Amino acid sequence: MRFPIIFIFAVMQFFFSDLFASTKNLEHPRELFYIGTFSENGSLGIYVYDYDRKNHRYDLLQTIISKESPSFLDVSPDGRFLFSANRGSLDGEESWGSITSFAIDRSSGKLSIVQNQYSFGDSPCHVSVHPSGKYIFVSHYISGNFVVLPVDREGKIGAPTANIQLEGKGTIMPRQEKPHTHAAVPSPDGRYLYVSDLGLDKILIYKFDDKTGGVLPAEQPFIRTMPGAGPRHFTFHPGGAIAFSAEEISSSICSYEVNPETGGLILIQRLPALPPAFFGDNTSADIHTSPDGKYVYISNRGYNGLGMFKVSGKGKMKNIGYMPTIGRRPRSFLPDPKGVFMLVGNRDSNEVNIFLMEKDGTLTDTSGYLSVPSPVCIKYLEIN
Repeated sequence: MRFPIIFIFAVMQFFFSDLFASTKNLEHPRELFYIGTFSENGSLGIYVYDYDRKNHRYDLLQTIISKESPSFLDVSPDGRFLFSANRGSLDGEESWGSITSFAIDRSSGKLSIVQNQYSFGDSPCHVSVHPSGKYIFVSHYISGNFVVLPVDREGKIGAPTANIQLEGKGTIMPRQEKPHTHAAVPSPDGRYLYVSDLGLDKILIYKFDDKTGGVLPAEQPFIRTMPGAGPRHFTFHPGGAIAFSAEEISSSICSYEVNPETGGLILIQRLPALPPAFFGDNTSADIHTSPDGKYVYISNRGYNGLGMFKVSGKGKMKNIGYMPTIGRRPRSFLPDPKGVFMLVGNRDSNEVNIFLMEKDGTLTDTSGYLSVPSPVCIKYLEIN
């Protein structure tokens, strides 16, 4: 039996009473969740939720109306701006997608549009922000290029400082008939950029100049995955010395050792992201670590569940189980930065389902959910 979100969190008070007893008399910061969607199934655009941690409530604060599939989001390190990668085009460049910058109100968390800008490529599927907050990186799935766009202090986006068109193809046709750039992720120190290309079976590595916004191939310009892997998303361990990759086509997960001086990657381990007994169609999607870095999770569309792995200090992974996501096609998910719960966006069932994160790294279904049409990206911001 499933319950509306308000009632389920009243029941969850029992689970959280000890956790919050020591802080119940303190003033709580404001916590926001920003959810990007595809423009389908009645979706209106970007959904902003105000999270009341003390009472375990999620209240819809704002809906940003957009018909352009504001699917992938990222928040600037200082919490002043949010950027959305939009599949839809702007007048004059119908073959390109677009990027929108929003100012975040520092008291309410609400969004207001600063600027709509061309993305300079077809089908932008990912946006990330440099640690300095001065640049954003936009990846394009169909055109196979990524661009670097400068951002000024008011959140306005400038002309590209770099526009890199990738070339080549992979081994699985027609999925890898050309480059499909899926994510460009800066290193925690901002010195390097890691570009996952699903079509080329490569993670490309670039040196990044934060003074000019330029990129150059690193000493190790790329690492090649196994043929037909299709690297999609990339994330760092909290310490920065280890990185993880979600491989979409092969439904696998990899850990890499990161060379802090050169930015180079060395494969540590590759494991299946699926249970051994599952033989249906599947594509893996998102990947995140727990806040303490002890566990890493990967979403699977088809199996409709998260693979859960314990991480050793040297980046070795050990599977600790699989958690069905209750809904269908979990494209994106987000661990609570405070390690209490997990939000999972199930695109085809139009819900963000809520799980508890247990101390052993496993997940427990709460039966709680947010009704959001076609959720595909979830981001968090705390305002003190």
